[in-house]
Amino acid sequence: MAFAAVERLIAFRYLRARREEGFISVIAGFSLIGITLGVGTLIVVMSVMNGFRVEMLRQMSSISGQLGVQGGQNGLDATADLLARVRAVPGVVTATPAVEGQLMAVAGDRVRGVVLRGMQPDDFRARAPLAAAIEGPSEARERYRALCRGGDDKPIDWGSLKGFGNDFSVVIGRRLADLLGLKVGDSLQLVSPVSIATPFGVMPRSAAARVAAIFCAGMYDYDANFVYAPLVDAQRLLDLGGKVTGIEVFVGNDASIGATRRLLAQVIGTQGWVFDWQQANVGFFSAIQAQTNVMFLVLTMIVLVAAFNIVSSLVMLVRTKTADIAILRTMGASRGAILRVFLLDGLAIGGVGTILGVVLGLAFARNIEALRQWLQSTFDIVLFDETLYLLAELPSRIEWTEVAVIAGMALVFALLASLYPAARAARLDPVEGLRRE
Repeated sequence: MAFAAVERLIAFRYLRARREEGFISVIAGFSLIGITLGVGTLIVVMSVMNGFRVEMLRQMSSISGQLGVQGGQNGLDATADLLARVRAVPGVVTATPAVEGQLMAVAGDRVRGVVLRGMQPDDFRARAPLAAAIEGPSEARERYRALCRGGDDKPIDWGSLKGFGNDFSVVIGRRLADLLGLKVGDSLQLVSPVSIATPFGVMPRSAAARVAAIFCAGMYDYDANFVYAPLVDAQRLLDLGGKVTGIEVFVGNDASIGATRRLLAQVIGTQGWVFDWQQANVGFFSAIQAQTNVMFLVLTMIVLVAAFNIVSSLVMLVRTKTADIAILRTMGASRGAILRVFLLDGLAIGGVGTILGVVLGLAFARNIEALRQWLQSTFDIVLFDETLYLLAELPSRIEWTEVAVIAGMALVFALLASLYPAARAARLDPVEGLRRE
């Protein structure tokens, strides 16, 4: 073993300071607490950042697909033959034509800019994050509805998709319904930037739509800004004729997005541009990655400072154990043995602090949403604003590789912090040590 039994015995005896050495134990205790809090905080923050990134990706890809085909300025002619060839690409699970455009939604005296997305009614029903709160399986339905409960917890009429596709019916998000003061059965005016010539001059296209249902995807951006309409009605309002603005492509879990994208580009040719979720949201995910890196660096500095508090506690321990070290040397203990004794002291402090920090961090990371809900309800504060972070729940995803890296990093810091006082103890001259006594 790296440390002999007698070295371990002496090292642990030194950690149990006597009454006159109590201050050393206090400093060592603060070092241990600092490492514990630093490691635990780093694990929690990295888990939340990972969860935020993964949940955003999951939500976006489950609603819009992992791949997309964007048409030109005049749209994309999504014929049955083109859709069949797209669906035949290895790795592609489904491909649905869609129309998307920005317009104004007017309800009474309330006006808001929204994104109109046109889909076939059957395609919308098959899109789980959108249809789950309306007509999904009971467990999924209750989960999604719980994400968008109102502040007063009043019952919400989510409507039905049976009428979606009849006349000009739309499905709107739960937050958008609150912002515009709408409920199922109400009407709203959709005003398109596409103009139309009338006897009174050029006017923007507009249409009255009826709210058939209310969805809740769990992402504020979708729940507050998107209006889903039947494909033919969206094409007419945006003056696209029989064309679409793009095709949403869903890829299997085992398929390579990069390889599928290249094969899909060969099928589409010059008719459109094929992109993946990363290209569509490159700025957003780059910002998340930058924030993650900065948070890791800042919190690593906290762990580093806590670990190097070990230096002060070990230096004081060496000063109080000068006579003991001199006696051990005269009894035959080598410089290496003395070095290992104090290295073991520093590693013990750092190791216990790291273990406690990992346990504390994992416990918080696994229950972070429940803790947030309890703190918000108890102290009436907002800890995670969904309008700012776009998600209805505080996500957390534990990456065990990161946990191992954080724990290893803390142990390395403790080892480095122990080197100087251990080396100073090993260099102590026995004669000088005994003379002082």
